[in-house]
This record gives sequence, C-alpha cells and structure tokens, in this order.
Amino acid sequence: MTDVPASTARGSTLETPAEASTGLIRTLVGIQLYTVAAYLAAAVVPYLWAPRPYPPTWTFIVPGWLLGVPGFYLTLLGPVPGILLAVAGVGVLVATRRRCPATLYRWCVTSTALAAAYGLFACTPLASTIAAFVAD
Repeated sequence: MTDVPASTARGSTLETPAEASTGLIRTLVGIQLYTVAAYLAAAVVPYLWAPRPYPPTWTFIVPGWLLGVPGFYLTLLGPVPGILLAVAGVGVLVATRRRCPATLYRWCVTSTALAAAYGLFACTPLASTIAAFVAD
C-alpha cells in the first residue's frame, strides 16, 4: 500500500471555489452570447432582409432550430432577458473581479455589455416594430 499525500488526493477529486466560479462565469458568458446571437438571427437579420427575396427554405433548417425558434420567443419577451442577463453579468463581475482570470473577465465584460445593449435596444420603438414584424 502506498501513501498518497493528502493535498494530491484532495485536489484531484474536489473542485476549488475558484474553479467552480470559473465554470459558472463561463456558463453565464455562453448564455449571454447565445441570447444576443439568437435575437440577431431571429429578429434583426430577417427584418433587414425583408425587402429582398428570401433564400431557399433548406438553408434555414439548422439555424432556424438552433437560433430562430429561441430568438422568436426572446423577441416576444422584449427587454426582460437582456436586462436580467446584464444585471447577472454585473453581479458576477463585481463578485469575482479579483478571483477571475483576466481573459475570462474580459469575456464577461464583453458579453455583459452586449446583453445590456440588447436589453436597451429592446426598449426602443424600433425594437417594437421588429417584434411586430417577427410576430406577424
């Protein structure tokens, strides 16, 4: 029987609080970026494309299910998802500003800014016009 140092045995099976918070931050960043991409793909791009003939339907199958369907519901919800994600991002930034790696911190700042921009844009009359276009 060999003796294993306690620090090695503990470190290999348990996550440290910094590793756990890093995973949560990455998840939040992913959700924020996906929300903004889904809104752009389901609402803004079709609204800007509207005066032109649409491409063939088969080109919309994968993007439609991955981005279009969730983006449709995000558009109908208005600014609520963007504002909630921006507030959550600011909370994470304030809580983990010293423990978070620099690159992940920059990603969190960028995704929080995009979510806030989406939330503020969704409050404008143009966003209401786009939502009515999407709902129609």
